[in-house]
Amino acid sequence: MKLKKSLNIMGAICLTAVIGGTSVCALAAEAKTAPAAATQTETLSLLNGRQTFQLRGYEVQPVPGGGPGKMYVNKLEKRVVIIGEEAIPAIAQGASDADFLDGMKSIKDKQMQASPSYKVISEKTENAKGLPVYHIEATNKMGGNDVQQATLLAVAEKKLTVIQVISNHKDKSGHLKAVNNILGK
Repeated sequence: MKLKKSLNIMGAICLTAVIGGTSVCALAAEAKTAPAAATQTETLSLLNGRQTFQLRGYEVQPVPGGGPGKMYVNKLEKRVVIIGEEAIPAIAQGASDADFLDGMKSIKDKQMQASPSYKVISEKTENAKGLPVYHIEATNKMGGNDVQQATLLAVAEKKLTVIQVISNHKDKSGHLKAVNNILGK
């Protein structure tokens, strides 16, 4: 049962990105002025400090539908970052981090099932400050809008993180900058 709950973080984030992300992306697209959060910086530390990065100009909002994790919205940049972190179930802790990460790569299949417009552009495992991160770049349609979507998976310290960066499809350089910020590039 615990394994099923932990694996549901991937499904919930996929569903949130497809269903809940729609309203958030639409809301972010309508922003005309810079919010007060534009100057705020939050430092995030995941996987017991193995994955750290800063988000500048994002407001924390609840994940739509009560999904796990946190959602960060940057209205000025029209970008949403959804971050989930959970303990690896005890039953799966005997596997190596690399084996568990390899098993989590099926997230792209779940995203394709959740949204027929989800198309994988690239996928690779990157080294982010010594931490292997599985990185999927894709395009999708949310609320009738074309978006670029990055999914970043990492495993360490008996924990799993799933991070999704959802950007307006016209802002490819801003999207890349946001993803590289999380990867520490």
